[in-house]
Order: sequence, then structure tokens, then C-alpha cells
Amino acid sequence: MRFYCLALLLLPLSVALGEEKSASNWTEFRNGGSSCSPCSLPVTWSPEKGIAWQRELPGYGQSCPVVFNSRVFLTAVVGSMKDQCAVICLDLKTGEQIWSYEQEASTKSASNYMAARSAPTPMADENGVYAFFEGGDVVGLNHDGSEKWKRSLTTDYGAFENNHGLGSSPTQTKDLVIINVEHKGPSYLVAIEKTTGKTVWKSDRPSGSSWTSPIVMEHEGKELIIVSSGGTVDGYDPADGRQLWTVGGLSGNSVPSPTAVGPYLFVGARIPEFGSTQEAAQSNLCLKLDTTPDGKHEVVWRASKAVCDYASPVVDRDCAYYLNSVGVLFCIDSATGETRYNERLGTTCWATPIVAGENVFFFGKDGTTQVIKSGPTFEKVATNLLWDPKNAPTPESYKETQGGGHGQSDDTVNVAAGEKSKPAASTESAAGGPPSGRRVGGMVAMLLKSDANSDGVISSDELPADFKEMLPRVDLNKDNAIDAAEMKAMEESFRKRREGSQALARDPIVYGVAATDGAFIIRTGTRVFCVRGE
Repeated sequence: MRFYCLALLLLPLSVALGEEKSASNWTEFRNGGSSCSPCSLPVTWSPEKGIAWQRELPGYGQSCPVVFNSRVFLTAVVGSMKDQCAVICLDLKTGEQIWSYEQEASTKSASNYMAARSAPTPMADENGVYAFFEGGDVVGLNHDGSEKWKRSLTTDYGAFENNHGLGSSPTQTKDLVIINVEHKGPSYLVAIEKTTGKTVWKSDRPSGSSWTSPIVMEHEGKELIIVSSGGTVDGYDPADGRQLWTVGGLSGNSVPSPTAVGPYLFVGARIPEFGSTQEAAQSNLCLKLDTTPDGKHEVVWRASKAVCDYASPVVDRDCAYYLNSVGVLFCIDSATGETRYNERLGTTCWATPIVAGENVFFFGKDGTTQVIKSGPTFEKVATNLLWDPKNAPTPESYKETQGGGHGQSDDTVNVAAGEKSKPAASTESAAGGPPSGRRVGGMVAMLLKSDANSDGVISSDELPADFKEMLPRVDLNKDNAIDAAEMKAMEESFRKRREGSQALARDPIVYGVAATDGAFIIRTGTRVFCVRGE
């Protein structure tokens, strides 16, 4: 079994979209799920050489750029409360703005690091540009920037109930925009007609918190929608939204997205909340789809140590690449799952790497790009800087709003009584457990909202659906419930792992990249760069 990242693998999707085959187009998040480019791309650059242009953007965006017919499309939210949803079109050659579209957001919340800020990536085809925003707004535009249609999913199907917003990017077939909406309320996978904006079908999904994005893959001459999230990988029929198959028993697979190569599906997963590397590694795996879309599925291999984090796995020939949260790269034999090497890259990546030619490009959130030679032996080709670390390009006009994120408040919960209350200083008893009246926020506060009998203990029956798979990892005394001492341990673990997260979430951060012939388009929260190399 050999895997190739070639333009031929991209052909079925481009044919399905009805577009003229062009290596220069990067039409959606991860270029449809492969993160591969057949283009000739730069290998070395620096702040002084190789950056063709850069441009400050309105508002803030965590989405990736897309490229279609020599135009770059980006999204952003504008205003202190994410008041407007914006789509920006730039000239690929010069970076000059061709047009900008803005509409009032149907749902507003504070624009800060605690929640998604224009996280879903837009899409383009020969007939238009399509964008989804975490507040529920969806818009279809013509290539001149005029509006074809717009709608609000929150107006149609109910408000999103979550703490950090939605980050799932849409995917597409020739006729449909496919969006996965997973939150604590009623969740769903929805197909929207590109020409009219009307719902074609809507399928219920389990409630939960997910930033993973669906993909459309070609299998046995048919298209399949693949969703990896919430402990399962599921296949859906694009014609009617019917679930064809499911593979369960996973954990941590709600951030990295799946990667399809021929009949093989590479699934990525991060270390789950309060989980272990060993547990997560078993969820980083390769599936082989049967000859029929709704047939059996073979687990080809499971990783022994490799895990993902924000970046999804990528595959090139006989190697699959998995990058963890601290920048350790695992190169795995794509046929057997055997680890070929693991090396520390020295940079943390929030963007998925890109495979092109003989190289794999890893775009660090700090503007450092590591280029390695593809293959079973680690060989670094180049280390490139997008900006001078001593003079990083901070936002020119965007100012972060203070306060809670999307769906959050400053309310806390009384651990003993389970009652909602105003913020108060946290105190701890000499015995080490949370005394009556100790007030906490965050995850524990969310759990205690489910404490139906207000006894300060969350039984398995009271536990919210998206927390159930976490129970075995935090139930220290194995009584099938979470008591006050266990909640305290959860809170301390949660706080420790997020120390310094506020400082680490300040722009400039590289969120996403698109590849086009001869150039990378790299996006931070407020700025876009065109890199053509030295």
C-alpha cells in the first residue's frame, strides 16, 4: 500500500466542483482535506527577502485564506462585539483590495481571545464565494462581491450554546455547502444549496464541543461526507444526509480534521481533557474504506505514540505526519503505522502543514516556518521567518475587548450548593478540598449547572452528554460520579495546563495558509502575507 499526494488525487473534487482544473486554486480549508499542492512553491524567505506584499485586514480572523482565479478571499469579524461579518477579496499579484463585503452579525459577543473570531474558513468555486461565521451567519456572494443570499442558522435552528465559539469550516460539493454545527444544544450537519441558500437536508449530530471540519472524499466513484468528532468517525451521503457508517471508540478527535487519500482515511486526535498520550495515540489511526460506501471498515493501524493537536495529519507517499501540541513531529509509515522518527521542530503550529514537491512545510504560530524533506529520515531543508521576532507586526487598529467570550459570563458557581452567584474570591480549606461556599468558574461551573439535586456531586446520569467520555479519566474513586474533591483536582489540572494561555493567544499568530503557484498566502489574526521566496 502506497500513498501519493499528487494532483491526480485532487482531480475528482475539482471535477465535481465543475471548475477548470487549476493547480493555482486553493478552494477551501486544507484544500478539500489533503493539504497538498502540486504547485512550485518557495523554500526560503525572510522578513527582508521573499515577501511580495503584506496587508492589514479589518477586524480579526482565525480562518485560512483561499485562492481562486488569482484572487485571495479572507474573512474577519469587525467591531468590539463582532458586530459585522466581513469577506475581503484581494488581488493575488499585488495584495490590493478588489472588494469588501460586510453584513451585520445576527449574534454578537465580545471579540477576544476566549472565543472564536471568524474561525471558519470560506470557500470558492467558479460560481461564487461562500462564508460561514461562528455567530451562525452564512452568506453566498458573486465574484464581484455582490450578495447572492444570506441567512442565519441561529435564527433558523436555535442559538449556539458553547463557551469558545465554533471553529468548524464548511466543505463543499458541486452544488452544496456542508456545515457541521456541534455545540451543547441540538447539533446537526446541514447541506445548503449554493444557488439559493436554502437547506437541502439537515441531519442530527450528537451534542458536544468540536472544532474539527468535515471533508468530502471520493470513494468508488461516489462522494462521501466524512466527519471525525466526539469519539466517532462518520460517513454521510451527500444526496440526502443519511448516515452510512460509523466507527466509534475514539477520544480527542474534535480538533484535528481527517485526511483522505484514495480509500484510506487518516484520523487525527489530540490528548483529551484529563487524558493521556497513550489513550490519544489509539485514536490516531488509519481506516480503509470497503468497496461499498456503507460497507465494513478496516482499522489498518493505530499509532503507538503519535498524536495531533491543532494541526491535522498530512500524508505524502509512504509517510504520514502527525504534529503534537509542543511541536514534536512524528513521521509514521503510512502503510503500517510504524514510527519512522520523532523530532522536535522547535515551534508550535496552529495551522495544518502543507505538502508540496519533495517538502513538507510547518507554519509555526510565531511566524517561523520549518521546511523538512519528505521521507522516512528527518532532514531539515530550511527555517524561515515571516517577521523579525523583536519587531513583530502587532494589530494596527484591532483592539481586544475585555470580558467573557462567546456564550460565557462572569458568573461562578457555589461548589457546595450548586447555586449560581456573582464572582467572589476563591478560598481553599486546610484539608485541601473545596469547602462550602468556595466559588469557581470555568469547567466546574458548567458541570455544576447539571447538578439536578444540588448535592454538589455530579452523577453519571446528571453529566452532560459531551462530558460523559471524560468521566473515567476524572473519577478517581471509581464511584461513577464526580465529587467535590475530584472537581477540585479537575480545576487545578485545568488551570495548570492553561497557565500563560492569555499571553500566548495574542496576535501576531499564524492561523492558516493557502498555496498557489509560486506563493504561499499566510494569514495572522489581522494581517495577510504573500510569500514568493528569495
